[in-house]
Amino acid sequence: MPKKSANLALWVSHEQEGRDEALEAFILDHAPGLREYYTAQQDAFSRLEEDAYVRHPDPTPDDIAAAEAAEAALPSRKRTEVQLRRSFAPLAVHLPNEIKRKGKRFVQQAQRAWNRANLIPLTWELERALTAEFMKTYGQ
Repeated sequence: MPKKSANLALWVSHEQEGRDEALEAFILDHAPGLREYYTAQQDAFSRLEEDAYVRHPDPTPDDIAAAEAAEAALPSRKRTEVQLRRSFAPLAVHLPNEIKRKGKRFVQQAQRAWNRANLIPLTWELERALTAEFMKTYGQ
């Protein structure tokens, strides 16, 4: 019997996913300016990611060697302080991770700024009205 109820739950889950996808498509088609908003957002975000990679490229072996040499030139106390800040991770591991974090931070800040500057045309009231219309038209 558990297998039958598991299959039923899977069927209900697939049915719900299909309904959710249909609702999303309905809202996208009936909310004025929403499709254009998402297209502009996607274009802007992809440009931001490209810009982040240009601003924060992966470190080359020469970059890592230069950072290691600069660290070795530090006085012992300062060198230990720097190593403690990165939890004694080797620079060859730490630098790429730090650069990825900087790039990700740059992208996230720029995306939040874009979202603040370009408000989504789908208000919660409009979404609620469109959801109600969808349910009335296509049933539950």
